[in-house]
Amino acid sequence: MDTPPNVQEDPESEVPTRNLTGLSGGVASSLAVGLSLYALYWVVGIVQPQIYRVSFLLIALVLTFLVFPARPKSRARVTVLDWALIGCSGIALLWPVIDFDQFVYRAATPLAIDLILGGLATLLILEATRRTVGPILPVTAVGFLLYGYYGPLLELVGLELFAHRGYDPARLIGTLYMTLEGIFGVPLNVAATFIVLFTIFGAILAHSGAGQFFITWTMAAFGRSNSGAGPGRTVTLSGFLLGTVSGSGVATTVTLGAVAWPLLRRAGFSAEVGGGILSASGIGAIMAPPTMGAAAFLIAEFLQITYLQVIVMAIVPAILYYLSIVLMIEADARRLGTKAVDVDVPSVGYLTRTSGYQFLPLVAIVVLLVSGMTPFRAVFLSTLLAIALSFLRPEQALKPRRLAAALEAGGRGVLSVAATTATAGIIVGVVTLTGLGLKIAGI
Repeated sequence: MDTPPNVQEDPESEVPTRNLTGLSGGVASSLAVGLSLYALYWVVGIVQPQIYRVSFLLIALVLTFLVFPARPKSRARVTVLDWALIGCSGIALLWPVIDFDQFVYRAATPLAIDLILGGLATLLILEATRRTVGPILPVTAVGFLLYGYYGPLLELVGLELFAHRGYDPARLIGTLYMTLEGIFGVPLNVAATFIVLFTIFGAILAHSGAGQFFITWTMAAFGRSNSGAGPGRTVTLSGFLLGTVSGSGVATTVTLGAVAWPLLRRAGFSAEVGGGILSASGIGAIMAPPTMGAAAFLIAEFLQITYLQVIVMAIVPAILYYLSIVLMIEADARRLGTKAVDVDVPSVGYLTRTSGYQFLPLVAIVVLLVSGMTPFRAVFLSTLLAIALSFLRPEQALKPRRLAAALEAGGRGVLSVAATTATAGIIVGVVTLTGLGLKIAGI
């Protein structure tokens, strides 16, 4: 019998999650660690793309139904419905793996079991997306599915430009479920390769003390100022440094707020202005190289350019973004009459000498990318470097228990992205099948 779990807020997610204990907690932790190890193995091992994407999504869906409640009332424990959805996920996504040799050749003529399980997989993905990011994206995907089926009717209502021949469920499911053009297409591939590896990298750095070091180092470097804007500048630059490793605006904002809000309050910033500074500084993580947000990896994949090129392109917008925040803080500090705050931290020179090695994994990623290494191997080796460097300080060493916690955080951190990219694959698949993309370009 499971012990009723508490409820917690996952810093990687915008919605409440369960803090599981007992059997379900052990299962969730094991799956999250396993998902991270599977992603790391993929870098050095050989796994068929379709097998890897399907199995990656299977683990992510099971974790999602364990961790994210269907509604607030079911947050107390994993419900019978959740276990049923987990069982359905296993059936729907193990089938392509079990019957792989024949499955991949039946996309044009799917069997009845393919149609049933393909429809089930689609519903499960939409529900997982609803739980993690809300109803807007799933409803949008349903709209595209209806467009794919009822395309001929658009001509009857005067929308000839968007009308098409229409596709029956067999064709829709065959494309979305049985090829790499739909659910298991480019968006999910980006989540299962780029994004999960950088999420693990960020979790490793956070658990090795790098996140706290970046905040402390920034306070030491910029917090000792006689200006009332000094605390605001410190928070902004701390957000930038944290964002370089997390790539998550939500996680960066939560971490930054817990540490930096007392500093802003002591300086005299109001709650509204302080909240604005914290959220603006945190959300900039999605454009702070080298990690950045999920969109950066999608840009690289869709435009067929290297991730290093995306990093270079993001440097100027990121600088301008954080510069604009600093300039607005200068104006607000004068308007609000804020005061300087004495920051009780060691000198920046001392911190750099004793813990400056925390910057090395970030530098390593850029150096490896410039040397021509793939982003996958660059972040993989930088992750190993971060683990090795953690042993320089015994209290921060990533020993087995702590390393497992970091891997678990990395696995959990990719759940919402896995669900949303799978749903995005549904939309992309319908757009490709119906030719809507070409029609919009023509218009």
